[in-house]
Amino acid sequence: MKRSTKGLGTISQLKSGRWRVKVPVGTALNGSTRYRSKDCATKTEARNWQKQLITLREQQQLVAGPRTTFRSFATEVLLTPSDQVRARTHDGYFRNLTLHVFPKLGSKTLDGIRPWDIECLLKELRKTHSASTVNNIRIAMSKVFSVAERHELVLNNPVRRTEKAKRSEFERTQVKLPWSKEEAQFALRCAEGTTMELFLVLMLSTGMRRGEALGLKWSDIDFEHCTVSIERSIHRESIIQRDGSRIGQVVVTPPKTAQSRRVNQLTLPAIDVLRRHQLEQQLGLTEVVDGGRMPEFVFTNSNGGPLDESKLASRYRKFCQAQGVRQIRIHDMRHTFATVLIADDARNIAAVSKALGHSSMAITLDVYGKTAQVESQAITRMGELLFPDRAITPELHEASPEVFVMENRRYRNAG
Repeated sequence: MKRSTKGLGTISQLKSGRWRVKVPVGTALNGSTRYRSKDCATKTEARNWQKQLITLREQQQLVAGPRTTFRSFATEVLLTPSDQVRARTHDGYFRNLTLHVFPKLGSKTLDGIRPWDIECLLKELRKTHSASTVNNIRIAMSKVFSVAERHELVLNNPVRRTEKAKRSEFERTQVKLPWSKEEAQFALRCAEGTTMELFLVLMLSTGMRRGEALGLKWSDIDFEHCTVSIERSIHRESIIQRDGSRIGQVVVTPPKTAQSRRVNQLTLPAIDVLRRHQLEQQLGLTEVVDGGRMPEFVFTNSNGGPLDESKLASRYRKFCQAQGVRQIRIHDMRHTFATVLIADDARNIAAVSKALGHSSMAITLDVYGKTAQVESQAITRMGELLFPDRAITPELHEASPEVFVMENRRYRNAG
């Protein structure tokens, strides 16, 4: 075999009769030369591949690092603790990749996965999965490739060259239509004197997240100034381990973002419910908690510890079924808080954004602008300015409370 000019690599015939081209692409971490190779049916095809590999090398599109498979690198990245990303988020990424991506692309090397490979996989998944699920899978892949790009294992993130999945107009979603003002009032009336009263009052009057409510301690409540400090969040994690097992535990973490650490005003009705709940808690848990010491958390289990979110979900489901309340997701109570306020007056957006702990008003408007009909408010107000002596909108006749309750029950039974 005649030696090629240095840097061009070699072309050799295998025992099988096929031809193999090898082109040096750089130096590995241990100092050895790294090659990219390709087996071809003919010598002519091998020469063509040699030219292509040299061109890619000169364009710096070939990586000289170790040829790691996507599965092994993703496992290392997502099962290694991170200060920047919560374990629960990493676990969600890993679940999606294990279920949907590893079977198709897991054995491919990082630098061997092209945007087209990812695009084809996402399109195939879109046939049987929602746009939200497909986009979550895309985010998980992008996270892995971003780390690989930072460590120079790939030259760029191929996921960035793919398109997000779009939700079709009639596609079902887990998100429920938030309660109207009347529905929220109805739910609060039904909750009076039940174990769900305080939770509904806090969620609907402050817009806090479920984990933030469960993470409240009595030291966070300022009864004198009627405020609540949101300092932590509680949720249950089931984290996969390297051996494939899972560990379930209740975890206390800081709020979701820096802006989520906030102080919200409480109304007097909310303060009254809090005082009553605190008294009931003292009477009910004095014999349970060690030495008669009162529990730290506002929402507790039978032993005085923090309430588990699965237990809360069970209570809420039973409450809705028993009272004829239209069941929405617990997180949709947060949507109710924002939508009712913005629908009442679009000028509330800034205050709502701050109460929710959003990093900007743009997020609040993007999420709630449509359901709160902000455009309709603007058009109605402009009509009032242009035609001050005329009616702008048709009169709406409010249904009686009896009709409203019946409609609620009909909606629940239909669902």
